[in-house]
Amino acid sequence: MGRNRATLKLRTTRGKYYCVDVYLPNGKRTTVSFGTANGRTEGEIFVAFGKWIDLYREQPHKVLSYSTPYEAVEQILNPTKAPTVGELLVKYDSYAQKTLNHGTNRNGHSDLAFIKRVQQFLKPYKDWPVSEFGPDELHDVQVALVRYSYKHGESLKRYTRRGINDTIDWIRRIWKWGMGRGFVTAEQAQGLEEVKSLRMGSTDAPDNSKRKRVTEEEFQKVTSHLGSVVADMLKMLWLTGMRPNEVCNMRPYDILFDDQDCWLYIPGRDKSPVGKHKTAGFERVKVIPLTRECQEILKPRMKNCGTKEYIFSPKESMREFYSERSVNRKTPLSCGNLPGSNRKENPMIRPGVKYEQSGLRRACKRACLKAGVEEFNPYDLRRTTATRVRSIFGKEAARVLLGHAKVDTTQVYLLEEVQESIRVAKMLAIGKETSRVVLKKSTN
Repeated sequence: MGRNRATLKLRTTRGKYYCVDVYLPNGKRTTVSFGTANGRTEGEIFVAFGKWIDLYREQPHKVLSYSTPYEAVEQILNPTKAPTVGELLVKYDSYAQKTLNHGTNRNGHSDLAFIKRVQQFLKPYKDWPVSEFGPDELHDVQVALVRYSYKHGESLKRYTRRGINDTIDWIRRIWKWGMGRGFVTAEQAQGLEEVKSLRMGSTDAPDNSKRKRVTEEEFQKVTSHLGSVVADMLKMLWLTGMRPNEVCNMRPYDILFDDQDCWLYIPGRDKSPVGKHKTAGFERVKVIPLTRECQEILKPRMKNCGTKEYIFSPKESMREFYSERSVNRKTPLSCGNLPGSNRKENPMIRPGVKYEQSGLRRACKRACLKAGVEEFNPYDLRRTTATRVRSIFGKEAARVLLGHAKVDTTQVYLLEEVQESIRVAKMLAIGKETSRVVLKKSTN
């Protein structure tokens, strides 16, 4: 009786070539090479190896007749040349590049980042027929997203629970798009709905805490440790509740000066009839009112600013920095370098024409450390303004000011339950006081 042969394992030779030793049907031993890792990730090689082993055990003659194991997997599993996952992703990426062209940052539309992430985690399945990618495979992708970590600066970070759910939703969206183009059937797209979103507490994926509310005292401390340009930008966020990228992109051209009491700022007014902003795809005009307080900040900065130049300039900030450093100079002017004498004509690093959100965020972080205030970012000021408006004028007024299409979006910035509990507690206190007065009168 013949002995049991060892389990087939993929090994490397000289640290470069992936191969496996197998037995031919006639009993002789041979080596099948899966090539080098060039052009393929280690995960893709092991996925192809797993498929090849299953096929080899079922029909070794047919599998070994192909020139490469990759050809065997492709020809046997997909003989009719059915659309593959890779082809579907390429088609959708081309569609997205054409339609998502109204991005507000230098990297394009924010949705493109999710599409790239989907492509990254579906890479092991790119040669699979779309019909074979079902809920089990989608669940494996979800698990991989939970376990994945990436380098952020000097530390390792992981995707948040909400980011993982958004990625899975994007895969479902791509499959639904493919259904209308003949790549996917309705049953296949519906099958992916079996994979449920991650719930809070059901996984070890991290959750981002809600954006904190910045008090006026904290805000004043932080702005006192900033240059006048960045401080004015944060003041604009505090007064208007606009997004950080909108204050970075402010130009005189985008402002309507018809009403002297309240100017109107339409971001990207020259780009389209509705401007260039986050909600431009919904054909909604974004109008940000600029009251007298905002005008006092903007008027001095627009004096020497061109119509289509950015109002808040990094160059102006650098001039203020050098001027302040010169004033605080301790070395006498008779010694050392004179102000401006040792500057290069063509420095490698030059200030940009406008502020980026990342630069504004870093400046705010440094000021928080200097002021001894709990760290916050410029976007937190938007939520603070929303909460302040909500407490005075109601949630509909907050929605209009922030430029949201739905009140549900505004609720993300507002502690709705807390606000309602405060309102109920106040009403209850008023009711108790009223009943106490009535009881006192009746006893008298």
